[in-house]
Amino acid sequence: MTHAHPTTDDSRTQKDRHMNGINLIRKTALAVAAASFGCIWAPLAQALEFEPGHGVELRVDSKLTAGAAWRMGRPDERNIGISNGGEAYSTNNDDGNLAWDRGDMVASVLKLTSDATLTYGNYGVFVRGSYLYDHTQKNKRYFNPDNYGRPGKEAPTSEYQQRTQDVRNHLGNDFDLLDAYVYGSNQVFDRTLTYKLGRQILNWGESTLVQNGLNSLVAADANQLRVPGFEIDEVVRPAGMLFIGYDLIENVSAEAFYQFEWRRTDPDVAGGYLSTNDFASIGGTRANISFAIPGENDIGSTIPRVADRNPSDGGQYGGALRFYIPQLNGIDMALYAANYHSRTPLISGTSGAEPLRPFGSNYFVEYPEDIRMYGMSFSSTLPLGLALQGEYSYKVGQPLQIDDVEILLTGLGIPSQLNPVLGGASGSQPLRGYRRHDVSQFDFSISRLLGPTPWLFNDQTILVAEFAYDYIHGLPSANELRYDAPGTFLPGYDPATDGPSRAGFVVNRGKVNPNDPDGRDDLPFETNSYATSASYGYKLLARLSYNNAIGAVALNPTIRFDHDLHGYTPTPIGNFVEGRRLVSVSVGWTYHAAWSGSVGYVNYFGGNRQNLLADRDYLDASIAYSF
Repeated sequence: MTHAHPTTDDSRTQKDRHMNGINLIRKTALAVAAASFGCIWAPLAQALEFEPGHGVELRVDSKLTAGAAWRMGRPDERNIGISNGGEAYSTNNDDGNLAWDRGDMVASVLKLTSDATLTYGNYGVFVRGSYLYDHTQKNKRYFNPDNYGRPGKEAPTSEYQQRTQDVRNHLGNDFDLLDAYVYGSNQVFDRTLTYKLGRQILNWGESTLVQNGLNSLVAADANQLRVPGFEIDEVVRPAGMLFIGYDLIENVSAEAFYQFEWRRTDPDVAGGYLSTNDFASIGGTRANISFAIPGENDIGSTIPRVADRNPSDGGQYGGALRFYIPQLNGIDMALYAANYHSRTPLISGTSGAEPLRPFGSNYFVEYPEDIRMYGMSFSSTLPLGLALQGEYSYKVGQPLQIDDVEILLTGLGIPSQLNPVLGGASGSQPLRGYRRHDVSQFDFSISRLLGPTPWLFNDQTILVAEFAYDYIHGLPSANELRYDAPGTFLPGYDPATDGPSRAGFVVNRGKVNPNDPDGRDDLPFETNSYATSASYGYKLLARLSYNNAIGAVALNPTIRFDHDLHGYTPTPIGNFVEGRRLVSVSVGWTYHAAWSGSVGYVNYFGGNRQNLLADRDYLDASIAYSF
């Protein structure tokens, strides 16, 4: 057997030096991105360290954080359902607006995050956990029936109470076991073999700010992003897997994983301040089917949610091949392949027993299995101290959400794109709410670390720019099949299926309005855009550092600007909504290595009526002590 030759000291030193520079820039960019949304970032403080002897070492790092946030935007009636006092033709997206008014404190958090590392030689155990208590959200009266027209209109009072309890438990009193794995390394044929077993994060790709790329393997909890003073480690959801990495030859390594625990991505809970979906998240138990039109008889105005359909834990695996090429300016490249199950929810349902009657119909959240992903990434340095990163991912069979209105119409047996015949889908038939498509995503980012700038009087400047492009292969036109995008609450006009009369069927439960026998005046038709095959946008970040700005206090002002240039990315990807913009301004501070904090403001605007967060500006502040 021929053994591979070990890497020379010179080449290893060169590679390590290059990698350290790129990793420093990328980690700093991630810190800037997180800081722009109120994340506290500070150097590690003095940890608790123990050495029981015999080569065993224990290190414990903890951070105690307190923070608060306030709503600064006035609720826009265009984002509240008509029957709830607004102008929108849906009550399935307004719980967050109904729960919080301008000036309300939307969070008051006390949080403890700790991690422990036990090492013995080349082996170790790592565990991280986090506990959060939010006094405001734990005691909030969510789903107050007084906000929803006549009390009990959509559901019994007891159901509102149970929904409230579910949301309170997730937002107000939550413990998460994050990482929990054992790890080690050995020399095999003079090459390093590394391995991890347990709950861990698989960090693939180069994307910093955009989702659905190679980072799709990682589940997340969007609600943790709303916690003042959050950390990235608290947002992502580690999953149980076996990971193995091996240095094949000089400058070439391989890695593989097998995941034996599936974990989901949680969108904002129903009623949460930044929630825009009230029926498919935690706290969502019913979907309204009346297009927010008040009626004389509200019985049957909603359909119930039944148990989620989760995928199996197994059948998720993949590998990567990594190259370091010193001859090409020290570029790092990688190739990836994986099979995984959807982390993001999609909505399907069951039709009613009779046409035009919701009784017997229901909906559920599901997570389709076996999405294949292939991709490549690179990172390198350019002249002038620039760092360039990029990635391309190709998903085979990624499930995309059909517009929920089409599913609703089909479930009621009303002519729709899914079934153009009246009553054609009645009789308790399953309704698959998604179709699979191949999806490409390109992502490029460039960053720069600058030293002191005289006219800014600062010690360091960090600049980051990221551009991403999504393309859906084979997406049909909206006249053939409509795919979901934010703000598409109404039926779309389709002469082939007699679109105008479909609206009358829904509002009048199939009865003819004598003043409008064609049903043309009951509802307008959707004028917002459905999902498009192409969508893209960019994100800009800048952070200034002022060491010893006020005595031993360092200040780090940060600004972020997001701009969705073109197109509407289908649900559940949701990366871009044409014209949507965001500006985030914050100032972080650190005092020695133990104390840190941040105060920031986030402004959402643009995107017309398809930006469902345009009225949700907020201010947050936090302080943390690391020990």
